[in-house]
Amino acid sequence: MTSQPPTDPHSSRRRDLGFDEAIAVFVALAAIGIILFWGLTRREQDSVLIGSPFLTPGELAPGNGLSVEPESTPEEAPLIPLPVPETSRSAPPQGTTLVPGGAIQGRRLIEEPVDIPSVRETPRTMPYVAPSAVTPSPTTDPSVATPPTPIMVAPPVSQATGEFPDVPAEYWAYPFITNLSQRGIISGFEDGTFRPEQPVTRAEYAALLERVLPPEQAQQSIAFTDIPSNYWAAPAIDEAVKTGFLKGYPEGNFAPDQPISKVQVLASLVNGVRLPESANASQTAQTFQDSNQIPQWAIPAVGTATESNIVVNYPDRAMLNPNQPITRAEIAALVYQALVASDQVEPIQSEYIVRP
Repeated sequence: MTSQPPTDPHSSRRRDLGFDEAIAVFVALAAIGIILFWGLTRREQDSVLIGSPFLTPGELAPGNGLSVEPESTPEEAPLIPLPVPETSRSAPPQGTTLVPGGAIQGRRLIEEPVDIPSVRETPRTMPYVAPSAVTPSPTTDPSVATPPTPIMVAPPVSQATGEFPDVPAEYWAYPFITNLSQRGIISGFEDGTFRPEQPVTRAEYAALLERVLPPEQAQQSIAFTDIPSNYWAAPAIDEAVKTGFLKGYPEGNFAPDQPISKVQVLASLVNGVRLPESANASQTAQTFQDSNQIPQWAIPAVGTATESNIVVNYPDRAMLNPNQPITRAEIAALVYQALVASDQVEPIQSEYIVRP
């Protein structure tokens, strides 16, 4: 019998690989290679700069800091560095490349997205402003009634106003016209003139009185037969009647376009200003050289106006000319003197004021 060599227990492990096993080994090696290649290329991309494949040693020098300043362009706002949490400083995640601090001009880093903790904005403290003392506005007691003023006269607006080219400073009625014009009581025409010698109608006189009428009303309205509701001076005539300055005629008409006489103006001013009738009114009215021309109904008013220094006669103080149509200059003088008599304006000097 022929003896055989002993059987090697490991001989079964050294047999040749089959086709299927060779394919499996190749796939495994290829997968390992792909993983290694991806890992190496990924680590290199962590340190890539836009516009430069690698950071230069000067840019990675210690002490430059981690802040990155973008290029300054008009469209971009500067980047504000955010604080780095302590955990990320002590233990950076594996596989992250840190770039030493320092400003890298003109470049930006491409980094992996990181979780940035929310930054709580510190509330701003507004400066304390001490409250200012507020002075309470005075209140008016509704139970206290203000006594009515007989005539409301506006104060002078300006010393520069009231001048008219046809009323020179040497004109006899200049101070009366100027003072009333400064207070807005009388005015001129559109061409800038005053026309002092022009007669005045009853309607025009009523319109002038609107600016000096007292606030209270003493009479009732009168429906005049010759004053339609759309007449231009209808409101002024109505107010002049209700305040006692003017009256109509016994026939029920007002005659608005009729020139008003001097005696009618004197009577209206005495009634409107509410001057008490003088006891010597009749005797005083007789001092004028033409007193015989004064209508009987107007004698008390003329005497009272004369004693109150309302009468102004130009060019002769002794001549009243009671029935002549009054001019704009004469009306200005009489109205101003009526305001002086009621203590509304300061008196002025004129040689034509009648002082009995």
